[in-house]
Amino acid sequence: MKRKLVALSIVVGACGASSSQRNVDTAETATSGIARVARQCALVASCADQHDSSIFRTPRACVDWYFVNARDEAPLAECVMSARSCADVEHCTHARADGVAESFCRAHPGVISACDGNALLSCEGDGTESTAVDCAALGGVCAEKKNAGLVERGCVSPKLCPPGAPEHRCDGDTVIDCDDGIVEKNACPRGARCVAGKDENGAATAHCRSASGRECTLVGSAFCEGDVAYACVQNGHFAGLHSSDCGALGLACTLRAGRVACVRRGHAECATEPATCAGDDLRFCASGESFHVSCKELGFSGCDPAGGGGEALCARAR
Repeated sequence: MKRKLVALSIVVGACGASSSQRNVDTAETATSGIARVARQCALVASCADQHDSSIFRTPRACVDWYFVNARDEAPLAECVMSARSCADVEHCTHARADGVAESFCRAHPGVISACDGNALLSCEGDGTESTAVDCAALGGVCAEKKNAGLVERGCVSPKLCPPGAPEHRCDGDTVIDCDDGIVEKNACPRGARCVAGKDENGAATAHCRSASGRECTLVGSAFCEGDVAYACVQNGHFAGLHSSDCGALGLACTLRAGRVACVRRGHAECATEPATCAGDDLRFCASGESFHVSCKELGFSGCDPAGGGGEALCARAR
C-alpha cells in the first residue's frame, strides 16, 4: 500500500474574491485539515499501549505532534497517517524485531547484548523490539572487549575504525562513531544532514542537523518565533530542532504545558480538556477546537470513558 502524508493545503481565493472571503476559505481549510488529522489520531491513541511515547497516547498530543513534526519525522508521520487498524499503528510505532534476536532474547531474559556468530544482538524489553546488526556488512566481526572490568560487545571493524581514525566523522549523511575499534553507524533522519566539526578541546565531532538548519540545545525544549513552531526532539542517537510554519497552515503557534502546538487563531475553547465519551463518539480537543470522532466507524466496539490515564479512548473489541 502506498503511504500518503495527510497534509493541509491552504486555499487562496480567486483574484476577484474579497479579503474577508479569503480569510473564511483559509479558516475552513484549516478546520477540515485538523479534522482529518484528529480522526486519524483518535485511531492512533486508542491503539497505543503503555510502551508507546506519550505523544501517541492521547488524541490531543498526537495532533500537536503531527503538525509540528510531520516534516522532520516524515516516515513516521506518513505511516501513522495511513494506518487503518491497530496492527498498522503498531507496525509504525514499534521497531520490528529481528527474528533471531527476538528468539535469543526471549530465551535469555536479562541479557543486554550478545554475539551470535558475526551478528551483534541487542535485547530490548520483552524481546519484541530486539535487533541484530550484521558486523560483516560493516567490514568487521562481532567481538567482546573488556574495559575496567566491564564487558562491551560490538562490531569491531578495522575497515571503518582503523587505528588513528577519528572517534566521530561523517560519511555522507551517516554518522560513524569509533570507540577502541568498535563501530556504530547511524543514518541521519530524512531531511537531516551530517555535520562534522570540533569541540572546545579540538576533538572531532559529528552529528545530524535537522532540516530547520538550526542546532538543538536542550532536548524537550520548545518555543515559538512568530507563528513558526520549534521543538528540540531526540531522534534515535541524535537531537534535532524540528520546525513547522503554523502560519502557512492557517494556524497560530502557541506553547502550552511545555509543548509547542499549531492551533486555530482565536480558538482556545478546549486547550486543557481531557478526552471524554459522547455515546460511542470520542470527544477531544485538537488544535484548540473540539471534535467528535465515531469509534465504531474506526472499527472499535465503542468509547471507553477510562480508556487511558483518566482520559477516554475508543475501546477495542474484547
